[in-house]
Amino acid sequence: MRKLMKFIVLSGLILGGCTSVKEYVIRGEIAGNDAKLYLSVVNEQGKFDTIQQVESQKGKFQIKGILDNPKIGFLTVQDRKGRIPLMLKDTIFDLKIKGNDLGDVRNFSARGGVLQNRKDALDRKEEKIYRERDSVLARFYRANEEDNIFGKMHEMASLQVMDEIYDKEENEYIQKNRDNILGLYLVFYRHSYLNYERLKLKFDMLSEEMKHTPEGQVIDKRYKKLSEVKVGAYAPNFKLPTLDGDSVHLYGKSATIKIIDFWASWCGPCRKENPHLVEIYKKYKDKDLLMISVSMDTDEKAWRKAVKEDGLEWIQACDLQGADGKAVRAYRVTGIPHIFVLDGNNKIIGEKLKGQELDDLLAKYLK
Repeated sequence: MRKLMKFIVLSGLILGGCTSVKEYVIRGEIAGNDAKLYLSVVNEQGKFDTIQQVESQKGKFQIKGILDNPKIGFLTVQDRKGRIPLMLKDTIFDLKIKGNDLGDVRNFSARGGVLQNRKDALDRKEEKIYRERDSVLARFYRANEEDNIFGKMHEMASLQVMDEIYDKEENEYIQKNRDNILGLYLVFYRHSYLNYERLKLKFDMLSEEMKHTPEGQVIDKRYKKLSEVKVGAYAPNFKLPTLDGDSVHLYGKSATIKIIDFWASWCGPCRKENPHLVEIYKKYKDKDLLMISVSMDTDEKAWRKAVKEDGLEWIQACDLQGADGKAVRAYRVTGIPHIFVLDGNNKIIGEKLKGQELDDLLAKYLK
């Protein structure tokens, strides 16, 4: 009997030893001073949970762990910005950290496994697409200091073209990886600042399995919030300080049609659209049109200067909080110019309209 039990235990040990363990190994090198590194994952509440912590020694570190299923990991480094995404699965990762801003793909490289290598390939495409980004930004800031409006507009247009090219590449990657964690990550990492249309396009590409992951549920929550501010919904109320030192209360103003224009003095496309808005105001100001421009400026002097230069005679509002402004957050504005058109009951009847589309809608309601 004892021999039989020994045989059973021994057999179990042998079989257990043959069972494949889903272990990941992250081997890394980090430039600069040694630091603590933290590996995190997203939990069911959408928060980052630290699952491992190590400290580099003479510029090297190693992290090991076991997974039931592939998972998106996020590596952060003490006193450095950003997170390095890792498509965690049972494989070996080789990681090199070269800079302090880990939100910039130029400052690190991470390879290991099919999905991580695909992510690295996309990073290198991003790096190529935005190769001139620093130069463009430098020219933009120089034009800003020189009050060169046309120079700023030109550089902003260049950045927008880069964004559009990268977005197309990213969407192709999402579609090809719709049923794995790489596709999920590519939607998750930008979900908090994409507008409804762009987030919907990307989120709809994901498989149902990916949508029901913790990261997918976080995206879905944001997606539903964004969907609340759309054509057919009632516009959120707001009260903001105005250029003349007073305040404007959206629901406190009555009109057949209301236009809310989100813009900023530093936004080239916004400044380019302003002459058209001036024409619209002159045409319909006596036909019960209310216009409110909400600036995303943080520099009051620059805001006032732009209003004067562009001849914006309607209500100008701004709380000087930029992207953190109350109205900006309430309307989920992530890109400008962004126009909302409301009816007399404050229901949204048009969004992101400009040019002839805006003219046609106004002509329908304002005779």
